[in-house]
Amino acid sequence: MKRLLLVLMLIAVVAFSGCTEKRPGGNEKSLNATEIKMQVIKSAENLSTYNLTSSMKQTLKLNAPAGNKTAHDNVTVISESATTAASVDLAGFKAKAIGSTNNTLEMPGQAVNTSSSEAMVYQIGNSTYVRDGSGKWTRLVDPRAAQEIWGEGNNNQVKALAEKINQSQVEVIGSEKIEGVDSYKLKITPGSGEFYNLYNTAFGVAAKLTQYPMFVPSINSTELNESSKMEKLIWISKETYLPTKYQSSLSFDMTPIIIGGMDPNTGNMIRFNQSMRLGEISVNIETTDVYTGFDTPLQIAPPEEALKAESISPSQIQVASTA
Repeated sequence: MKRLLLVLMLIAVVAFSGCTEKRPGGNEKSLNATEIKMQVIKSAENLSTYNLTSSMKQTLKLNAPAGNKTAHDNVTVISESATTAASVDLAGFKAKAIGSTNNTLEMPGQAVNTSSSEAMVYQIGNSTYVRDGSGKWTRLVDPRAAQEIWGEGNNNQVKALAEKINQSQVEVIGSEKIEGVDSYKLKITPGSGEFYNLYNTAFGVAAKLTQYPMFVPSINSTELNESSKMEKLIWISKETYLPTKYQSSLSFDMTPIIIGGMDPNTGNMIRFNQSMRLGEISVNIETTDVYTGFDTPLQIAPPEEALKAESISPSQIQVASTA
């Protein structure tokens, strides 16, 4: 199911909630962030079902290398967005997700290039049913028992979020109604691990743009840290102490340098005698998760055509990939 949750997040949904914020005041002054965190952990432990809607948007702005006379007019914009609606039955070992992705490429002097895709995923016990954009179903069977896959809260994303909050420093900054639920609004202070994740995110973007391992990028950590801005907010129901919304934003600038690449003759990685500096890249990533339907009955069942799909085991996939 961890694989499923990764799929959910990569194709992940948007839910906007009209809300009226108020600053801490009156009874709000007595709120204790530590007590809230403890209640969140307790509430997430015994959860049976929940719905999750998620959205992700990433925007890259690629500037021409310094020294280019037309650099100010030579900006390429790459936008990627994904939305997902998921329902998870922890007690019944079932989950369902429907997602879509959209990509846009804007280059100076060229028509805008767009593409999109859709997918549907069911996780039933130890079987994963996936429908691609063409409507074809594939069934992946995990050799492990369903109890091993789902046990000990492995698929409880609410619990994972609660544990993350519990390990972080948080501050109560107000309250809002999310999907009609009166919720505490907390700000999460970034820890040292966030800067490690920042570097990994930046390297991942640079690696994708340079077609790693064809070319190997290097990133200036000082430039990255000085330009980065990050914010994480979490809303907690005042009644159930379960999360109602999680929101994060991250932006940074970097100027990658290509320091090496793959030798086409030997297939080995080599370091270039002279590095090549790319143009500045501005990155902005925003994600939103909205949680609803806690402990409400869910009807999750794959369609008949999915159940008829031929089963594929991980060993078959490995053999096919190495053939």
